[in-house]
Amino acid sequence: MDFDLLLAELQNRSGLKKDDILYLVDKRYSEMNNLITKEGAIYLVAKELGIDLPENTIEKTPIKNITPGMRNVNIIGRVFKISKTNEFIKLDGTVGRVVNIYIGDNTGFVRVPLWDEQIKLLEENISLGDIVQISHGVARENIFGDIEISLGRFGRIIPVEYTNLPSLEELSKMFLNVFPERSDIVNIVSGGNFEIKGTIVQLFKGNFLFDICPLCDGRLDNSKCFEHGEVTPNQALVLSFIIDDGTGDLRCVLFREIAEKICGIKSRELSSIEPGERYQMLADRLLGKEFILSGKVRKNKLFDRLEMVVNDFKDINPLEESKRLVNELESVVNMNAL
Repeated sequence: MDFDLLLAELQNRSGLKKDDILYLVDKRYSEMNNLITKEGAIYLVAKELGIDLPENTIEKTPIKNITPGMRNVNIIGRVFKISKTNEFIKLDGTVGRVVNIYIGDNTGFVRVPLWDEQIKLLEENISLGDIVQISHGVARENIFGDIEISLGRFGRIIPVEYTNLPSLEELSKMFLNVFPERSDIVNIVSGGNFEIKGTIVQLFKGNFLFDICPLCDGRLDNSKCFEHGEVTPNQALVLSFIIDDGTGDLRCVLFREIAEKICGIKSRELSSIEPGERYQMLADRLLGKEFILSGKVRKNKLFDRLEMVVNDFKDINPLEESKRLVNELESVVNMNAL
């Protein structure tokens, strides 16, 4: 909504003089180090006065419709998860901070990282369960195939009044602690969270290491990070292999810590091995091994096929698998008896 209209509405409902409201708005705007717009500042002043201003009429995008590369992303959603604040040392020796907030609506959820001064918005104005509006964000895909929104230089996030959203409890139930469904590979025909059991039958050759930003762990493009510009890269491990469960096969991709864990080697150790020797060492450790993998299955648009981004794995436990098989057989028997 236009600033002048918001100002007139707040003046009418608060009984304050126009100059007094402008003073409060300018003060709030300065306190936030220009991290919000003047419209955002007037919403904050109104909230402090106990007044609900009309909803901002900016066009809103359902979260499920956000795709990588979108700019000027505008959404309204409820904050249903806030990560702990992580600190790191920047290249100039100063301490940086980052917090991830998760925002959901009726259609989906998205992660929004807040950096350094942006965290002040969270500490002073946004709490778990609050409804917020993000404007002028940039959508990108992280290495796990998930969409996240960067505020960058021009993005804004402000608390707003809005009613047509699931509650905090409903969003937590929808998007947190979602246990993957065990499935035969042949039955996986679309995206979703799954658990599969199978044998690694092929390991794809490659460098096995890729450059990431030392500050945010994001992918680099020509040594440049979207958030932090040109940086000295760190290296992270990536594995890609085929797993077969007897009903079909599926390409799986593992990144960073999960990749290091399954093959038992750190990325810094692998970087000291000649590229030509890396494949044989990893193949000896992985080919023919059985695992239970869980993760997100998605469509790889480049190769037009499904693949799993693995977020966890475990070795085969014969006792657990036997119990699982017995439970499945009992379920089938009970169903047939009905």
